[in-house]
Order: sequence, then structure tokens, then C-alpha cells
Amino acid sequence: MKDELLIKFLLKEASPEEDQDVQAWLAEDQANRKKFEQFKLIWDTSKQLALQQPMDEDIAWKRFQLLRDQRFERPPEDVDEGDSIPHLQEYQGKGTGWLRVAASILAVMGLMTGIYLYIIAPKHPYLHSIEVTANETPLTDTLPDGTVVTLNSHAKLSYTEDLFNGQRKVHMSGEAFFDVASDKKRPFNVAVKDLTINVLGTSFNVKSNRKLTEVIVETGAVQVSREDVIIKLKPDEKAIAMVEQKGLKQEKQHDKLYDYYRSRMFKLDGTPLWRFVEVLNEVYQVRIVPENIATGNLPITTTFDNDSLPGILHTLCKTLRLEMEKNGKTIILKKETL
Repeated sequence: MKDELLIKFLLKEASPEEDQDVQAWLAEDQANRKKFEQFKLIWDTSKQLALQQPMDEDIAWKRFQLLRDQRFERPPEDVDEGDSIPHLQEYQGKGTGWLRVAASILAVMGLMTGIYLYIIAPKHPYLHSIEVTANETPLTDTLPDGTVVTLNSHAKLSYTEDLFNGQRKVHMSGEAFFDVASDKKRPFNVAVKDLTINVLGTSFNVKSNRKLTEVIVETGAVQVSREDVIIKLKPDEKAIAMVEQKGLKQEKQHDKLYDYYRSRMFKLDGTPLWRFVEVLNEVYQVRIVPENIATGNLPITTTFDNDSLPGILHTLCKTLRLEMEKNGKTIILKKETL
């Protein structure tokens, strides 16, 4: 978003189309909102001082460009005080009185940026998100609205408390289970990669990795959107968004294995061996494979409560009459030989 357009927006000189563009940009990402709040605070604080120190608009604008480039880590624009400024020329002669005032204000924003960064920013609610991070073990946390979130290991969740009080929205990565406090007036939103999850009061699991993002509903209803695709999920349904593919896929969820990091249990009810092995590989960072399709489709009905991997494999082999064969780092599960 161009700085010139933000200035016009602040001065209420933007056209309806420009105003709509800025509003859309603000709603698009929390980082955009943070930048705007920072920009606005510096602008408001410096306005009175700038009006008392008029100077040439061209020089003011060029100085601001350099300060802006340093602050927001942009490649510097190659200008000197003898060059013409397209930003100024574009609006000259259009009867817009905002530019002269704006250029003067921008001339002192370097000083105000320093004051802002070292004095105001550390206390400013829009700039510092609250971040919750799980390390090697799952972590449970309660959000300001009463929503309970359980993060799987290495998952992260962040929100800005001041904004959260008005709009319940969090950003996350990794895997987390949400038990959302009901509030019909304030929907709860989760942003993960390019997905937005919208609920009122429900419980659901979100898992995001390099290959996909998966949303599984346990209770209530959830709306999942990705670009222009929107689907609604009911209990025991899931949405899958593949990183390398567009759109969303809606499927039934046939097991409860997704909750292992909360319950510390693997609950199997006619679950095929290949599915359980898939989860074991993810949880224990190993490589276990069934010998063939027939072996992989063998059903299992049991519960493993905080068992070790060797204990789980021993029980599987005994129950399904399998044996293990090691091939390097791969464990092959195959039918017993008579």
C-alpha cells in the first residue's frame, strides 16, 4: 500500500474507491493493521510540530522517502534534491491542499519515528502480539474470551490483546485444538496460512505442515474459506487444503487419532493398520510400513494409553499375528510365517 494513499486516507481526501482499497488492505492481514497504526500514530503526533515548521515540499518528500525506506527496509529510491518527484507531480494542479501540509509533516517524521520506536512502541498495544508457543510437549492456554487452546509440540499461536477484545482473531502455525467460548456477537477467527476458520462456539482441530492444512470438527459447526472457496463443516467432517493445489476438499473423519496429543491415547475402532501406522510415523518420527495392501487394511480395535512405541508394536504383532522386519531405518510389518 502506497504511503501517499494512506496519507489521503488519514486526511479524508481519498476517493470512495481509494477508501475501499485501504479498508480491504487493513482487513487482509494483521501486519497491515500494525503498519497503519504505527503510521497513524507518528502522523498524529508530528502534525502540530510540522505545521509550525514549513519547508519546501520537494525536499520534505525526498527526506521522508529515505526515512521510510530505512524504517520499512525497502530498497532506497535513487533521488537527489535536483530530481523531480513523480509523487508530487502526479497530484499538482488537481486542487488538493493535502500535499503541502503532508510534505511538511513528513519532514519531521524521522525525529518522531525515533521517539516512537524507543518510547511509545514498547507500550503500544497494536505493535506487540501475545505469542503462545509449545516446546517439546503440548501446552494448554486460555485466551481472554475463555476459549481453551491446546497446542501440539512446536505449535505457535499469536493475537493482539487490544484487537482481540473487539474481534476474536488469532494466527497460528503447527497443530492446535480449539474449544471456543460461545459468543454469538463476536465470531472466533483462526488464520493459518491462506485459510480462515470462522466459528461462534465449537471445538475443532487444526493441523498445518509443509504439505497441507487440515481442519477437523469435533462439535458444533465451522466455516472454512480459502480465497473464493467456502465450505461448512459439521462434526466428524474435515477440510483439507493442499499446499500445491487450489481449493478445499471436504471429507468425513473416520477416527479420533487427531486428539492423541491431548488425551495421550490412541483410540482405535476398526481402524485400518495403514492409518494407525501413518500416525505412529508422525508422532514418533519413525518409518513403519505394512508389507502389502492386505496387511495395511487389517482392522484394529483397541486403545493405547500412554504406551511406548516398542510396547505398541509388540501388541500389534501379537494381536494381528504380525512380525517385524528391519530394513535399515524402516520397520516392515508382515504376516507371521508358519
